[in-house]
Amino acid sequence: PNLLSILYFGLIASPVYTSTASLMVVNPKQSGPSLSSLLAGASGDSSEQGGYILQSYFDSWEAFQGLAAPMKLADRFREGDFVSRYGGLTSLFRSNDVSLWRYFQRSVKIEIEQKSGIVSLEVDAYDPGFATALAQRLLADAVHHMDRMNDRQVQDYVASAINRKHAVEKALDADLAELARYRGATGTYDPKDLYLSNLSLMNSLAMRETELKAQRESVAGATPNNPMADNLGSAIGAVRRDMSSARQAFPALAKNSARYENLIVSRDNHIAQLNQANMAVQEAQAALYRAQAEKCLA
Repeated sequence: PNLLSILYFGLIASPVYTSTASLMVVNPKQSGPSLSSLLAGASGDSSEQGGYILQSYFDSWEAFQGLAAPMKLADRFREGDFVSRYGGLTSLFRSNDVSLWRYFQRSVKIEIEQKSGIVSLEVDAYDPGFATALAQRLLADAVHHMDRMNDRQVQDYVASAINRKHAVEKALDADLAELARYRGATGTYDPKDLYLSNLSLMNSLAMRETELKAQRESVAGATPNNPMADNLGSAIGAVRRDMSSARQAFPALAKNSARYENLIVSRDNHIAQLNQANMAVQEAQAALYRAQAEKCLA
């Protein structure tokens, strides 16, 4: 084995050149989510996540397909010796797209530094110029990929905010319609006002009953068998009947008031949610405009 190794690496093996590049993946401070600006300059949990997004992209079939024809990967990876080259002994002499993709994955190595958010890229090739060109193309494709992801995410953010706003508006319209039906069915705009009015009537009738009883006792005491005492007694009876009628209305008022309060609480909650949804739409649209401005200035 040692003799074979010396023979291969000394006489047969083609030189392999490595081109190295690094990206610092960061989480920018901004109001809306963004992936395009993950390639800027800090660290954090989202930085590490962005690094793994890049790693997944570099290993993907999508990245390979975008490079295979323009970079002539099959021809370039066949430039080595018969053992290590694409379609050679290490590839079991297979020459198809999947085999080329696997060879490409072995030739592109990715390492992620979790604390700093730095993504290191190493590209192996049999020609130094091709290794450098492939590394540069991979970096450009990675930035373009992140830009596309960012565009989709911002657009989804705007669409989600608008859909949420429409849903809240629909719920608020339903609350207002139900409130209108309630007022039409009960003939009452606000049962709280009717409750206070009935309570005031009850207090007035109670005070009137007290006054009439005092007058009847005074008349009966001063002039027994005075017909006025009987009249005052009849008046007291009428007041008591009015009090009983008003008292019987309170349970229905309480039931209607509970229904009304539920409708009011639901309406007020949806008004507050609509205000929040409007702010979310404005923030999402602002994030979209910022992304478009950054793209124009880039």
